Amino acid sequence: MKELTVTEMRQDLYRVMDRLIQDNEPVRVRRGKVTVELTARLLPRTAGELTSAERWDRMVALGPRPDACDYKEADIYRTDHWEWDPDKKFGDL
Repeated sequence: MKELTVTEMRQDLYRVMDRLIQDNEPVRVRRGKVTVELTARLLPRTAGELTSAERWDRMVALGPRPDACDYKEADIYRTDHWEWDPDKKFGDL
């Protein structure tokens, strides 16, 4: 485990962060009488950071929604709710 002062950490911030991520070894940073330990925990990427192919793969991996089949097959072919009035204008809807 590496121990640094805040000044040393600030001077080599990017190198320390790269080493922390690569080696996954904690780093202790000391400021006065207080010491803070930094550890790396890599977080999964959010949906905004994924490519469209990765988003698709993530969605497919979830499988079908629980309510995906929550309908009656007869409802698909039911037409009694369809209306057609040729005199009706779109603004009257």
